[in-house]
Amino acid sequence: MRTEKYLDMAAIYSGIHLKLKNPRTPWPDKLKLARFAWISTQCLLPNKEQVLLDWTSHALTGFYNKKVEVPPEVVEGLWSYLDDIIHSRKLHNVLSQGKTVSLRFTVAQMINERISECTSGLSSVSLHTVLNCCSGILTSPVLSVTYTANYELLVELLARLCGLSSMQLRQQKCEEPLSLKVFEVLLHVLSTYLTVQKQQANSNRVFSQVTSKLLQPLLLLRHLLNTRVWTEKDDVKIRQNLSKEIRSKVDAVLQSALFISDHLQSYKEELLPSEDEAGARKSHAGKGLLGPVKMILSKLCVQGDSNEERVLFYAVKSNSLPLLFKFALDSFCKGGEHKLVAFHLTTKLITALGFTDELDIEKTFSASNWGLALLALEHLLNFCLAGDIYNVAVDKIQHKEVQFNFYRKLARLLFNNAQVSIPAWYRCLKSLLTLNHHILEPDLDELLSAVWVDADNTEIRVRKASEALVSAVLQTYAKLRQLPKLFEELLDVICRPAADELRPGLLSVTIQKSLSQCLLDTPPSQNLEICWLILKRIQSYLLPHMGEQMGDLALKVFTMSLLLNAVLFSFKTLDNSTPVPIAKQTQNLMDEMLNVVTNLLKQFEENLVTEDKILDVALLLTHTWVEVDTLFQIHCFRYTSQHVTTSLVERALKNVEDHDISPLVKLLQKLLALHKLKINLLKSSTVTSDEDSTNRKLLAQFIVSRHELSVQLNNTDQIWDLQLCSINSNTYMPAHWFLIASNFPLIVPYLAQKDISKLADFMLMSLLESFGASGNNLENTGVSVSLISRQLLESQVICELPEMYSALIKCIIKAFFALLDASHVHLISPSFLKPCAEISMDVEDRETSVTPSLKRLKSISEEILNSIKLRSSIPLSKTQIDGFLSLLKVTRILNGYAMTPEDYSEVFLCLFMMTVCVQCDESVELSDAIELLRELFSVMTALLMVTNSIAILKIIHGSSLLEATMTFLFARCSEAFLRDVDGPTWLSLLQSVQDFIQTLIQLIIDRKSSMCINLEKFTSFMVKSNSVAGVLTVDAEKSKGGLCILQLHLVTLSTLCKELIVTLGKSKQLDETLTHLLEMATSVIEPAIQSVLMGKGSGVLRQSFSVEVVTVMLKSELGRVCHLVQRSSEEDGLVKISRMSFYRSFFQQILKELCPSARPMDFLVSSINYLCAFYTAAKKIKAEDLGEIHAEILRSIHALLSGSWMSVSEVKELEGAVKELLDKLMDDCTEEQFHLLLMILRDGLVVSKVEEGHHNEILSAVTLTKLLACCLFPEHCSKAFWLITPQFISTFIFVIKESSKQPPLTRALTIPTLEALTVLLRQGETKLSNPHHVVMVLGALQFVPLDSHSMEEYHAAFEAIHEVLFAVILCYPQVMLKAFPIFLNCFYRLVSSVMHEGRQKGETDRACEKDKEYLLKCAMLVERMYTHIGSVAEDFTVMSSFMVAQYVSALQRVTLQPEIKAHLTEGIYCVLDRCVEQDIKFLNTTLQMGVKEVFSELYSSYTHYHKSQRQGEEKYTV
Repeated sequence: MRTEKYLDMAAIYSGIHLKLKNPRTPWPDKLKLARFAWISTQCLLPNKEQVLLDWTSHALTGFYNKKVEVPPEVVEGLWSYLDDIIHSRKLHNVLSQGKTVSLRFTVAQMINERISECTSGLSSVSLHTVLNCCSGILTSPVLSVTYTANYELLVELLARLCGLSSMQLRQQKCEEPLSLKVFEVLLHVLSTYLTVQKQQANSNRVFSQVTSKLLQPLLLLRHLLNTRVWTEKDDVKIRQNLSKEIRSKVDAVLQSALFISDHLQSYKEELLPSEDEAGARKSHAGKGLLGPVKMILSKLCVQGDSNEERVLFYAVKSNSLPLLFKFALDSFCKGGEHKLVAFHLTTKLITALGFTDELDIEKTFSASNWGLALLALEHLLNFCLAGDIYNVAVDKIQHKEVQFNFYRKLARLLFNNAQVSIPAWYRCLKSLLTLNHHILEPDLDELLSAVWVDADNTEIRVRKASEALVSAVLQTYAKLRQLPKLFEELLDVICRPAADELRPGLLSVTIQKSLSQCLLDTPPSQNLEICWLILKRIQSYLLPHMGEQMGDLALKVFTMSLLLNAVLFSFKTLDNSTPVPIAKQTQNLMDEMLNVVTNLLKQFEENLVTEDKILDVALLLTHTWVEVDTLFQIHCFRYTSQHVTTSLVERALKNVEDHDISPLVKLLQKLLALHKLKINLLKSSTVTSDEDSTNRKLLAQFIVSRHELSVQLNNTDQIWDLQLCSINSNTYMPAHWFLIASNFPLIVPYLAQKDISKLADFMLMSLLESFGASGNNLENTGVSVSLISRQLLESQVICELPEMYSALIKCIIKAFFALLDASHVHLISPSFLKPCAEISMDVEDRETSVTPSLKRLKSISEEILNSIKLRSSIPLSKTQIDGFLSLLKVTRILNGYAMTPEDYSEVFLCLFMMTVCVQCDESVELSDAIELLRELFSVMTALLMVTNSIAILKIIHGSSLLEATMTFLFARCSEAFLRDVDGPTWLSLLQSVQDFIQTLIQLIIDRKSSMCINLEKFTSFMVKSNSVAGVLTVDAEKSKGGLCILQLHLVTLSTLCKELIVTLGKSKQLDETLTHLLEMATSVIEPAIQSVLMGKGSGVLRQSFSVEVVTVMLKSELGRVCHLVQRSSEEDGLVKISRMSFYRSFFQQILKELCPSARPMDFLVSSINYLCAFYTAAKKIKAEDLGEIHAEILRSIHALLSGSWMSVSEVKELEGAVKELLDKLMDDCTEEQFHLLLMILRDGLVVSKVEEGHHNEILSAVTLTKLLACCLFPEHCSKAFWLITPQFISTFIFVIKESSKQPPLTRALTIPTLEALTVLLRQGETKLSNPHHVVMVLGALQFVPLDSHSMEEYHAAFEAIHEVLFAVILCYPQVMLKAFPIFLNCFYRLVSSVMHEGRQKGETDRACEKDKEYLLKCAMLVERMYTHIGSVAEDFTVMSSFMVAQYVSALQRVTLQPEIKAHLTEGIYCVLDRCVEQDIKFLNTTLQMGVKEVFSELYSSYTHYHKSQRQGEEKYTV
């Protein structure tokens, strides 16, 4: 039998083998036979795997070498067959058993060729199949030898895959998405190649292969990945993960191939001049590289065939040169060595951008490449700065200023080819300035002209870049104490012949701030020198040509006057400690300036000057002189004023009366008038004369200029940047309004009522304009009329001016009625249109001290109530509704606390009348009408929440207001008004009504006066209206209005009950009334809610509505029963709740609906609240099955939190309700109940569930543990809980470690577990005795990832880690003393992370505003930790110096965003406060070069800004 079997096998083998080799066998049959041979267990070929692999590769090789003809479908089948074999489990098993199977190199060559065909678009087979084969080969350790043993073959594969990927990336406009497979295989090949490259013994061979075959493809691929505009159709995996990983691998390949220490000598030989390498150069012919830089640049500087390719290749080159330079710096200059090599490499790379060796432009350089060239140049210069390769002294002494001369040529290149429309041009100049200010100093005049004086930058990015450069120039010369020299050059530039009217304003906001800061840090003598320079230049230009037509000279003088104004207003004022020489020099300056001002005014008085711009100069200098003179006079006794301020102001105001003045002159007039008003107010006389009072009123009227405000508002969003130079006819209005608003407290008391009313009108008009505008200017750095009005309304300033505030309120009320027809208003409430003077007063009114205004308001309230009874209404159109909504937005911002009782009452009655008496006409959309009603109720609710709200109850009874509101709403529901309303719209209105009713009832209760009467009346009204409306007979399908009435009843009654329950317990007599009212209300609620539960009217209601109402019913009964028990002194055992069976069935229904599937969040919250109330009731009546209820609730809550549909945010949202429920359950739980709880937690806290995917079960247990830690247990349970808490902590640590391995679980599990740990540590401060557990927690923090793609998730992880650290340092200081190295490592991780994320980035990488907010919060958390450590540093003295060292080490690597740096710096200052002199010496000794410079700068700013301030504060601290 065995012999026959072997014969059969041999027959099968010989048959298959012969047929596969037989040329006559058709190829489709051969393929079928091969497939059969592979899968058949009966075909036992010797070495079958190798035979079939060889046959497949031989067949494909023959086809591609054109030795045999194979049909296309068979070729495709052969590739698929090869793919199946490579990926088969059978082959894997064979290889795992140690059997040798090899793959011919021809297969690898064929794969490479097919990929190349796909790149050129000539593919004959499926690319996916070929890539699968390639991936399978590289995945198998045995088969991958085909590539790894042949380095050139692997290089070729990588180059061709890069080409294929680049081709796909370049087809941005193509609708076909990127192939995920291509990029996955590319990443795999890159990883394999990187491993093989590191194993190569001959580094020269690697360099040669990479430069010749891989350099250009890799850099092109990297460029395309960086610059691609990712769209939604691109695979998320490519966009977020693969692209980043591929770029990282490309960087590693290039750095490890081109820039390794073995090649340093070759770079030196090529780059360094012979004299620099004399004696050090060693011949190593045949071993080193010949011209490595030249080889690299030759590949980068290729020219494309078409214009499109030329543009692309230049972009690749410009993006790649800085990258290569960074690699060189990282490899060759780690310890600050070989800086000269790095510099000469820089020169080669810069010239490769299209410049000659002498830094002129090459003939082939295209002007369109300037943007890319400058960006590359900027990055190269920044790397030079970061690498500290330019040492001025070393360069001058040892290298004959080779670097300085190169940078000078570079500066000339930039100035000769100024690209003022490109932001990078300015940044390049800024980098050169940072390297050495002498580089730009010979061209300082050209610099100031191009980027400041004559700059015309309208594009915002360009303007920001130029302003940053000007600020840097100012700061540099301020540090060098050479500001006078800079200003002298600036004045020369200003005075050059130029069309000054085309010049932009000299001082933007940014430059003004920078100048002010620089002048504050500059010695007073230099500030005075600057002022003298400007003043003398004004004198030399102005006075000699006073009687002539000055033309451009006038504009130049005006610019210099603005500059003088800015300088004088910026440096420190004189005070009593000012040295005498400085005071005298200042006195001389002011005297000379006074002469100039007097001269100018005299010329105008004699009509010798007619130039408008000179008038601007005269008033500007006058304004500057009087303000500065007054300030010096007030603060410095050594300064002697000539007491001509008042006369000077009067002359200035008088001389311009007859001129056609500019907007600037008008504003300066008002500033001078304001100054005169301030001087008048400073008079020391205790009694104000009539003359003074009259003068103040005239000045205030002049400043306000009512006739100017009467002009129609054109554009309230016009921006003014707060600079005098930018005032024109467009910006005058915001400038004038800013002047008035910022001086309201000074001006308003002296204004007549007409002026105040006009101001209020103007303010309201601008507010309405701003609300009606489509956009806003809130993000702009300047101000506008509408923005000023908005900020003024929201501030406390206007609230402290009763006349102004009252006038504004009256304007708003007037505006409301202006939208309505007067006849309609007269029909509803004629008293609203009457002033108080027209109200007739009776004898009774005079006897009861009723004022006319109070009587008018009472008349209005009575008229409104009567109109409701008569169902009177005022029709509204869509236009009127829009007007109302705009006015309501303004009214919402009003501060009710600042209103007088009369104003408050009138506003409220106005809104109430609008609510109950207006009716939209048929043309108005129902949604608009509902929106108006909702907004009215919302604004009235807000008004009722202030202390002034009691005033309304003196006008009208609270019950009358409630009844009127409900009468109106019931009437509207009965009409067709709400027939077509949709669910969400109706619910939003219902919510606003509920808020209004609730606030009004609270007000009635808080007032106490007539509280019971009002509540009884309203409750009786609701009960009566319930029976009249017949809500129980509502048919859900027939009456939409009836449904609305039913829901209104339930909402109102449940709200009433809530407030009554809260009020119980204040007094026995009051409780009697309230329990009676609760019984009345619940007796009506029960049948109504029963009808809802049976299906009537539940369609429109949200799911939680019924639960909330039943909860209120249950709490009402509980409150009533508790009161009855206290009154009758009965035993608790006799307590009974009448509707307990109903509540129990409802409880069972809640348990059923709580967990099976997703539910709305409001339903879940209300359900948990009901469970809490029901458990309280069950405990109160001592239910027999209380233990079962306790267990059922616990299991349901755990099941709910464990639900797969529950997100982390939803669990977080439920925590408050669950915490309240757990407090009730744990209040007196037994040992058995507590044991059950622990069993639930134990089953949930199984670490293996992380890998199994049961994350929500763990999250549920973690959340419950966190909440339980805050509960008050019985003593026996508390001891047990804290006894097993160390086990919880250990489990949590394991959960953190496991979940941190899966990035998607960071937000879902890691962060909640960290939050739970924080709570356990804080609550267990006195209960956790073993420090080992705290140290374990610190160790676990190292596993939490901080590299999330989402900034929101990053902030959440950051905050969670910080809170754990803060809990440790706050609650376990003794543990910190032993574990501070671990603590420092964890905290340093946060510091370096926030610095990395908060570094300054390019325009394309800038984060959105929301991300910036998250990052700022992280920086504030770091500041918080530093501040706390600084405040308790007595316990951690050793820690301070280490923290400072870590901080400066991290800071040295990045340039931080200013707002991030501000918070971190403030924090580290607090740590430096605790560093003693010995610590500072230690840091200066141990820190490395580079880091030491950063520390020196930090310590210098700390000493200058923070330490002096702190010492000043300590001086006055007891």
